[in-house]
Order: sequence, then C-alpha cells, then structure tokens
Amino acid sequence: MKQMKKANFLLVIILLGVIAAFAYSYNAYVTTIVADAAYNDRDILHNYNNEIISKLVEESSVSGWSEIVEQYEDVVIVIENSSNKVVTKSIGRTWSALDVKVQTPFEYKGEAYLLKSSVYFLRDYVTDVRVMVRFIFVEFLIGLSALCLLIFIIYLIMLRPYRGLYRANEEYDKTGKLRRIALKGYAGNVYNRFVSLTENLERQNKNQQRIIASISHDIKTPLTSIMGYAERLQKDTVPQERKKRYLETVYGKSLEIQQLVDEFDEYLSFNMSQEIKKEEINAEEIRKCVIYDYADELESSGVDFSISNYAEDACVFIDRQKFKRVLGNIFSNSMKHFKTDRRMIDIDISCDKDTVFFEINDSGEGVEEEKLDMIFEPLYTSDEGRKVAGLGLSICREIVDSHGGKIYAKKSRLGGLAVLIELERSDKKTTPQQKIKEAGERLMYGNSEK
Repeated sequence: MKQMKKANFLLVIILLGVIAAFAYSYNAYVTTIVADAAYNDRDILHNYNNEIISKLVEESSVSGWSEIVEQYEDVVIVIENSSNKVVTKSIGRTWSALDVKVQTPFEYKGEAYLLKSSVYFLRDYVTDVRVMVRFIFVEFLIGLSALCLLIFIIYLIMLRPYRGLYRANEEYDKTGKLRRIALKGYAGNVYNRFVSLTENLERQNKNQQRIIASISHDIKTPLTSIMGYAERLQKDTVPQERKKRYLETVYGKSLEIQQLVDEFDEYLSFNMSQEIKKEEINAEEIRKCVIYDYADELESSGVDFSISNYAEDACVFIDRQKFKRVLGNIFSNSMKHFKTDRRMIDIDISCDKDTVFFEINDSGEGVEEEKLDMIFEPLYTSDEGRKVAGLGLSICREIVDSHGGKIYAKKSRLGGLAVLIELERSDKKTTPQQKIKEAGERLMYGNSEK
C-alpha cells in the first residue's frame, strides 16, 4: 500500500505541475498581448484626439462639434468644459472598465475644454488569429509533454511489473512451482503474498498427509497386535490363564487406539474462537486449582511436584477448562519422558507489568536445542524409533494461541524440558519490583507535585 500511495502522490504532483505550466503560459501570453494592445490603442487614441481637436477648433461654434464626433464610430468621445459639464458626446456605446482611455485638453475661443476618448482594447486580441494559433500550439506542446510523462510513469508503476508476473507464471506452467520475484511495488507485494499463501497451503497439505500417514501407522501397530491375539483366542487349546492375559492386552491396545483417535478428532475439530469462554482469574487461584486437580495424581505416580506463585494477585483472562487441559497435556508429556527414578515437575508463576509467565520444568530426558521449536508440531516426536508421539502439545499451542498468548520450550533447570506460557495481564498492575523502583525514585528526587 505504501508504494501505491507514493505513486498516487507522484501523479498528483505531476498534475499540479501541468496545471501550473498551463496557468503560467496563459498568464504570460495574455499579459503580453494585453499590454501590447493597450499601448497600441493609446497611440491610436492620441492621434485621434489630435485630429479631432484640429477639426473642432476650425468650427465656428460649439454646435457643430456633434457632427465631427459622430464621424468616429469605433471611438467613444466626450467633450467637457472647464466646469466638467458635457458639451457633446458620441451616441452609441458607453464607456466600460475594459476600455483604454486618453484625455487631451485644448482651448477654443479663450475657454478650456477636455477631450476624452476611449476604445475597447481587446478587439485586436480577439481578431488576431495568429496570436490564438501560437497560444494553442504552446498549450498543445505542454499537454503532449505531460501526457508522455504520465504514460511513462504509468508504465513504470503498473505495466512494467506485470511483465515480471507474466514470466513468473510462465515458469509456473513449466515447473509447477511458484517462486518469489524481486519486484518492488504494489504488484510485487501482492504476487509474493500469493506465493506465501500457496506455500502455506502446500505445507498444510504435506502436514495433513504426514498426520494421516502417522495416524495410520500408529493405529496399525496396536491393531496388528489385537488381530494376532484375537486369532489365538479363537483356538480352544489356549489355557484360561493365558486367555485372560490376551484379553487384557487386547483391551490395552484398544485403549491406545481410542486415545489416539480421540486426540486426532479433537485436533481436527478444535475451533477455539467459538468454544473459548474466558473469565478473569488471578494467579493464586490458578495455583490452588492446579494443586487441587493434579498434585495428588502426580505424587501418587511418584512425581515430586511443586508450584510457586511470584505473581501475587496478577490476573489473566482464560478459559479455566481449556487452560487445565494445557497443563494436563504438558504433565502427560513429561510423564512419558521420565527415564530415571528422579521424577520432578516444578511450576513457577511470575509476572511483569503486562504479562503473566507460567514455567513448567521437568527432570525428563529433555529435547535437543535445535528441535525445541518442533515439539509443538502435530505428531512430532524426538524418539526416532517411532513416527509420532501424539497431539497433546499441538493442542496446547492451539489453546494458548486462542488466548492471545505465547508458548515455547527451552532446556529445564531440572535437566529436562521447560515449557513456558506467556499470557497478557488483565489488570496491568505495577509489579513489586517496579513498586520498589518507583519508591526509590520518589525518595531520591522527591515528589514533583509538592
């Protein structure tokens, strides 16, 4: 959009320049023509006045002046005496503001008179075809130059970029791949955004294919076991004790399939914008809810669990059930990756002026640093022996994103994985550290209001 605004601004500047050029040329020509016409008419009127006066003084009486005045039809003539009284004047057109006027005093039989004559000076300008042709020719050259300049700019801004787009589309027809082009301007931005959209669609398509293949693989593995045990159970020679063990195995494998299908269904149908129901909850209430919901379960599984709140009464807007699902999925992921008897999960809640931070640390096997950003991808696993590890962390990212927050991972201080969640504060209060800093500044610089 910035390029389009620049182009529009440039076109407006050019248009104003063309208007200014027309106005300047018109003013210059008209001013010159009018001045020349006025000087010429004054010379003519001076000659007329001298000629008329020579005839007036030859008359025997003032009554004969009217006949002399009427001989000059193109000129308005008025004769006044020393008392400014009109003695005689021409009949017809009166004086106007656009007339060129000349006054000549003279003496007749010992008395002073004033001869006033005027002529409409634009008559020569209007009837001079050569002047009009010259003026129109200059204006035509200015307009033609402006038109050529506008066409060139339109070509640079609008038409030239489309040549690059056409070549890129021809390449797409041959190779089946869209490539980005180093093209500035609005057209280049639109095309590259279209390329980005196409790349995102291709990535989503590949991701969906990978998810389907992975789900198929994870279902086939327990399903093959179920079919094998079911085939053995059909035989009458299997001892009763072994049948019971087989049935337990079949049931366990069926639960694995059910869990995987449920996660997959939840991931596909997860529409956070419609299902989310936010409420304002403070950090201490969240800490108590986590302890109530998970502390006993984790400790019964042999996990050393602790949660600390350094956020005091900081508040956030969250969907309580959705956020509990986030923590549950993170705990479940940690439980899968404990490799030793040292099983620890620790949660720290802290805040600053605008954000509340949740840091969940575990003592599991951890993830390599270059793969930390990948663990939230659907069905990603750090275990190369298996294709998938579930959709739990992907659902966590969907939920946190729907709250306008951030979720990411880093190496834990307990030696395993640390998952961090950032949510915007709903109260936007000053943190204890900021309160101490502000108090120190007041003591140092004093209260400016006093």
